[in-house]
Amino acid sequence: MKPRRTWMTGAAILGASVALCPACGRRGPSEIQDITPSVKVNRMRAPLGSYVEATYTWTTGPAAKKLDKDYRAFVQFLDSQKVMLFGDDHVPTPPPTAWEPGKTYTYTRSVFVPIYPYVGEVHLVMGLYSGRERLALKGEDLGLQAYKTATMEFLPQTENIFLVYKEGWHSPESSPENPTLERTWTKREAIVSFKNPKKDIVLYLEADTNFKAFPEPPVLTVAVGSNVGLRIPIENSEVFLKRILFKGEDLGGDEWVDLRLVMNQSFVPKDLGINQDDRELGLMVYKSLYLAQATDLGLAPEDVTVAGPLTEEGGPAKK
Repeated sequence: MKPRRTWMTGAAILGASVALCPACGRRGPSEIQDITPSVKVNRMRAPLGSYVEATYTWTTGPAAKKLDKDYRAFVQFLDSQKVMLFGDDHVPTPPPTAWEPGKTYTYTRSVFVPIYPYVGEVHLVMGLYSGRERLALKGEDLGLQAYKTATMEFLPQTENIFLVYKEGWHSPESSPENPTLERTWTKREAIVSFKNPKKDIVLYLEADTNFKAFPEPPVLTVAVGSNVGLRIPIENSEVFLKRILFKGEDLGGDEWVDLRLVMNQSFVPKDLGINQDDRELGLMVYKSLYLAQATDLGLAPEDVTVAGPLTEEGGPAKK
């Protein structure tokens, strides 16, 4: 899944859920479509402030009728009292107008678990909507055509690998369009440290930058130690999500490990006439960096990029 956001708009990745509130007080058509939603997550217990990989499935039965609108999917994470915590609204892949009877459509999205004052059982519900209309589907309807698809558990944030933000980070700020969405600018180089688990780890990095502010296409290097990491060319101002696997043997033998985010360039908005911001800026990191032991995530090899030796020309080095 590749989230979409431009640097100019800053639209929230986790879109405002339909429950907030198109169709809250209306019922959709009474005819039940022969479509069954379901979801599987890569782990049933996830800490606050982490990511889960949600694999969404829409199964169309033989009686499913052709849909004449590109309905959006709504996904809601509800607490034990069925109160919505957050959502993951999106357009299914492929869009519903392309669905045919007797088919199964499956795709995976990375979903960030915000830091809420809640831990415990969580219910996932799904459905389809267009404007203020929701479709009646097959499954356990918890009300307003929201269908229960899975149950998981949220754990305290302390279950995550603790990060110490060192030099190179500006103060966190909120998106004007979504005050709950925290984001943080780095300088050209920023460093965080974490206690060495001496096991394979996966870094989730969700970020963007103002591509047009650079005289040439920027390149981000994410590295640990002296020469192990990944170079990421940045081709536009859209948000990107990278899952980078660092092998335990590359973390070294020290108790703490420094993780470096290094841009090959930086810019000062005031100097370019963008605004009055006189800070040195490099990369905009959304939410927070997230690190987890690879064995806790259950990711397939194709879901991650493995860090390797960096070369002066670009990395990782070819083997």
